This record gives sequence, structure tokens and C-alpha cells, in this order.
Amino acid sequence: MSNIKILVTGVSSQVRSALCARALSAGVSAVWFDDSILNSLQLESIKAAIVSFKPSYVVNTASYSVVDLAEDNAQKSYVSNHDVAMVLAQACHELALPLLHLSTDYVFDGEQKVPYKEDSFAAPVNRFGVAKLAAEQTIRQYCPHHIILRVGWIFSAQGNNFVLRTLKQLQEHHQVKAVSDQYGCPTYANDVARVLIAIIKQLECDIDVWGTYHYSGAEVTSWKGFAEAILAAAKKHGVTEAEAIDAVTSLEWPAAAPRPAYSVLDCSKIQTTFGIRQRPWRSGLVKVIDQVFKGKHVI
Repeated sequence: MSNIKILVTGVSSQVRSALCARALSAGVSAVWFDDSILNSLQLESIKAAIVSFKPSYVVNTASYSVVDLAEDNAQKSYVSNHDVAMVLAQACHELALPLLHLSTDYVFDGEQKVPYKEDSFAAPVNRFGVAKLAAEQTIRQYCPHHIILRVGWIFSAQGNNFVLRTLKQLQEHHQVKAVSDQYGCPTYANDVARVLIAIIKQLECDIDVWGTYHYSGAEVTSWKGFAEAILAAAKKHGVTEAEAIDAVTSLEWPAAAPRPAYSVLDCSKIQTTFGIRQRPWRSGLVKVIDQVFKGKHVI
């Protein structure tokens, strides 16, 4: 067992759950933070709580990530996504602790036709993206020893995500509509956990690789293409009579928040720096759906 201990924020985060589960098998000790302490935004209280855990690293997966709700609750989104990150960055810097922070592909406007690099111009089109971009800027200001990891389209066997919502629709209505003109890369939460641990283990070598990185599952798709993969996997379990996914455009889809039409992340920097390769999201999807329907479990 190594002496690495990570303190993870975000009790309801899909990545937090995956990270804490994976850490044990990776020889890393993981504990998680009480969100109520974090949400207090009281720097001294947060510092005291962090010190009590004696971590080697702090990993912030806390996020107000329901994009449409963030559009209607802009202040709550900004406090949860920016203010929390700011005070955590201040605390980590004052305690000389590195901070790893999850951000999003939604910091981009979607106007590009090629994958976004870490230094591509960021111009969010929704309030969730605005708050997450502000959090990045604050972390860079207050905590030089940071890793910001932008990810996109996170899914797992728990929480609120596109896979579970689609499965529920397929089971209950045997029909699903999905947007066909927004493109990105689905990302398995367990793969993000794997990436974070791999980064932490390399940071132990005292290499100067602080900064912003991208990671997503391999293979670009649309929400419709993602839904079609979910349908194919679900049919193998005999849980739906649906035969196809109905395509709709962004304009036809009733959403409070606009989404970027193209939010594909260029993940070459993380491979060059850490040797981390993208994994196919389809293999993660099969694992998630097998987990959901183990014993014909109905979500």
C-alpha cells in the first residue's frame, strides 16, 4: 500500500463514487469531504477540515451539473461551480496541497469543426459553462499546483445521466427521441477515475506538469448515436420493444439551456504528457448496462 491519500469532494458525483471505489485497488487511500462544510464557503473551516484528513491531494468533483437547472438557477450554479472551487483553491494553496479539479467540454461554444485543444478559445453558451469556466480561471489564479481535467458527457450506473434517463424511457415508453445535431464524446466515469489516479501517481514523481488537460471516451458521436448504442445494449437484455431512436434537431428539443453543437475534446496532450490513452466509451457502456440489468433490475 502506498502512502498516497486523496480527499475527494462531491458526495453525489458519479466520478467521486468511481474514484473512491477504484482507489482501493490502485493502492491509494481515499476519503470524501462533507459537502456542507464545503458549501459554507468558510475558508478557515474548510482548511481545518482538510487538515484533519491529512491528504496528499485534494480532488474536486463537486459540481452543480444539471445544465438546464443551472440555466434557471444561475446564482446557485455559480456558487456551487465557481465559489466552491475558489475557496477550495485558496485552501489548497495555503496548505501547500495540489488540487485536481474536474471541468467540462461545455466551456466551449461548439463553433469549431475540429476537436478543441486545451488552449482553444473558451466561450460558453450556457450558464453552467460560464460558471465552470470562471472556476477554472479562479483555480489558476489562486492555486498554481493544480490539474484541471475537462471531461464531457459523463455516464455511469448511478446518478443522473443520459444513459440512465434513456434506459428509463426505453423501458417505460419503448420510444426515445434524441438530438442528432450535437456532437461530443461520451465518457465512462470509471475511466475518469482511472485517469485521475494515473495522474496522481505521476505527480508523486515531482514532475512539473501542472495545468489543464482533456480526457473523453474515444469516438465522436451525437446524442442520437449514443442513444442508439444504449438501445442496442438494452435490447440484448430484453427490456424494451423499441426498434429505433427518433431524431430531433436542437431547435426541436425543449431545453432551457443551449448546448454547443460540437464539443469534442482533443486528448493528445494528456497522452503526450502522461501516456494516458482514450478508452472506447462503448466498452464502458456495455459494463454500465450489464450492471444496471444484472438480474433484470429495473431502474
